[in-house]
Amino acid sequence: MRAKFISSILVLFLLVLIAGCASATDILVTRVIDGDTIEVSIAGTIYTIRYIGLDAPELDDKRPEYCALAQEATRYNQQLVEGETVRLEKDISETDKYGRLLRYVYVDDIFVNAELVRQGLAWAITYEPDTKYQDYLEEMEAEARQDKIGVWDTSKPPHIIVENVEITGIFYDGLVPNVESDEYVEIANFGDESQELTGCVLVDISDGYPSFTFPSYILAPGKSIRVYTNEYHPEWGGFSFEYPQAIWNNSEPDVAVLYDNQGREVSRMSY
Repeated sequence: MRAKFISSILVLFLLVLIAGCASATDILVTRVIDGDTIEVSIAGTIYTIRYIGLDAPELDDKRPEYCALAQEATRYNQQLVEGETVRLEKDISETDKYGRLLRYVYVDDIFVNAELVRQGLAWAITYEPDTKYQDYLEEMEAEARQDKIGVWDTSKPPHIIVENVEITGIFYDGLVPNVESDEYVEIANFGDESQELTGCVLVDISDGYPSFTFPSYILAPGKSIRVYTNEYHPEWGGFSFEYPQAIWNNSEPDVAVLYDNQGREVSRMSY
């Protein structure tokens, strides 16, 4: 009976440690996984901690610039916390959908979450309902953006690699008389991951014009969008060449080409 009582006390103590109140426990960081995730030892048990209120670039990002920033964020996180004892502070949620503990992390007098954002090595991201320090994190992000450091360095656009995206059709015989403003080019994502089309250019290379440059846009897996000649259809992305006359020649087929933001060909189609 006594053994069961002692065991219950130990379990209760462990739960108190995991709760991670800011005023309480020093926790040993055993490993830094990346720029926003670490592993810690709590009473001899290893737990994964996901920092609250930010998102660092992913190490497996296929865009070279963001991959480099992810490595830099990971190294800086290691400098801050690896092998150190830290204090953990809970907000509202205990864990995320992956079972990782959600915490604010402190080492000595450094608020690690905010420091990574301040250095431009992470974005301040609001994850409801855990928003206790979100205003402060956004202030740190504004400071990094003003200094144009890290993810906010806009001196050159990062190369956005586009994969498994194809032009699937050209509706070249529009129903609107003369101007055929309802013509469109359809583009689909056949991959299993979302693809960023920001800065990609769609052009009729047969004539060399017109061209359409995508604004900030993510194409979800299995989804299609259309770029119309001079109409707007939000259900298909709301994109238009804004060209006042027909683009796609009915009698002499044109060629549509999609380029990435560095001018490399992604897909082409004629009809």
